[in-house]
Amino acid sequence: MRHIFAIMITALILFYPSHGFTTIKEIVSEGAYNMGDGETPTVAESRALLNAKRIALEQAGTYVESYTKVENIQVTKDEIQVLTSGIMEVEILDKKRTVVGDGFRFWVKIKTRVNSDNIKEMARKVKDKSVVDDYKKIQEAYDKSQREIKELKKQLAQTKDKKEKKQVEAKISDDERMFQANEWFEKGNKYLLSKEYDKAREAFTVAIAFNPNFADAYNQRAASYINLDAEIFLAMAIEDYSKAIAIDPNDGASYFNRGNRYDAKGQTYSKKGAFYEATKQFDRAIEDYNKAIGLKWNFSTDYDYSLKFTKNLLAIAYVNRGSAYGEKGHYDRAIEDFNKAISINPNYAGAYNNRGNAYYKKGQYDRAIEDYNKAIALDPNDALAYTNRGAAYALKGVMGRAISDFQKGCDMGYELGCENLQKALQSR
Repeated sequence: MRHIFAIMITALILFYPSHGFTTIKEIVSEGAYNMGDGETPTVAESRALLNAKRIALEQAGTYVESYTKVENIQVTKDEIQVLTSGIMEVEILDKKRTVVGDGFRFWVKIKTRVNSDNIKEMARKVKDKSVVDDYKKIQEAYDKSQREIKELKKQLAQTKDKKEKKQVEAKISDDERMFQANEWFEKGNKYLLSKEYDKAREAFTVAIAFNPNFADAYNQRAASYINLDAEIFLAMAIEDYSKAIAIDPNDGASYFNRGNRYDAKGQTYSKKGAFYEATKQFDRAIEDYNKAIGLKWNFSTDYDYSLKFTKNLLAIAYVNRGSAYGEKGHYDRAIEDFNKAISINPNYAGAYNNRGNAYYKKGQYDRAIEDYNKAIALDPNDALAYTNRGAAYALKGVMGRAISDFQKGCDMGYELGCENLQKALQSR
């Protein structure tokens, strides 16, 4: 059998002005793929579809980039690709399977629609560095699969030994499973971006079924539980992060994320008054933050951006660990962590706010107020910082300033600020 890796792609761009300022761009594209021995029709058809989608993505990306420039939306080249992929709606217009030599050729024709109304919202979402990284990983995985399947097909055509043929066929089968896992992972990411959490969860579950060692899929599925009951969300997310860590023990992000979930679970138990369970969760959170802080984080793209991003996450890890220490009553250790966070990122308002809370708990109200002042200077819309500062002023007996801060927090919609305001007014 002849094994030809053939791609035939054409594209027709249609542009429709719509109502108001909305524009809809339609792109018609075609892709083809020749299936060889050992391959399955389902995956061969998916490869043809991928080829068609990629040429459509290129054309749509040009349109989206032009639109962002006109609308002055600040996005990078990498973000343009992810943005475009996220808003593309794909419709299969036609598909055919024809005999080529003694094999099959799969051909598909699609229509892709891009609605300008969705661009601004998606541009905001793709600013999350992990979204871009996940997209690039998948595209690299697709490219690797295309190269490997081409080489495997050559090997299979050249070998005459039955045992060797079976070994190559097994490798082709493995490659197809990885391809399908990546295909479902990509679907899951799109559903996650559009907040369709149930569909995202289903897609990540299918990806894991194809590749049980898919650490990123466990991580993303953990994020998809957000629409569930709080306790169920935390328990299931912790389980998936644990599975991701078992697969890749050196992934700092997984420890960081699991630590956050343990931290939140501890807060839940604290509110219930279950002190022992709360303490146990905070201890686990601290263990994970220790691990995350001690590991190197893997970011391989734009160095300057990655370094800044990694430092910010490290600062957050210190603040979160400090908060967990604070919940356990270890205020000095908490302050040490907040100090480290501030040394990494001097403009981190949350670090000052949390350090202020630790000083407050230690009865050092003047130092607490200094930190709340700094937090408010960095983030004037932080209702929590105003309310916390008001509480410190109240304990110092400076009720006028306390009431003013509680009023500010209340005006910003913070319920505790309103409650403290009422108590302060009644006590005068």
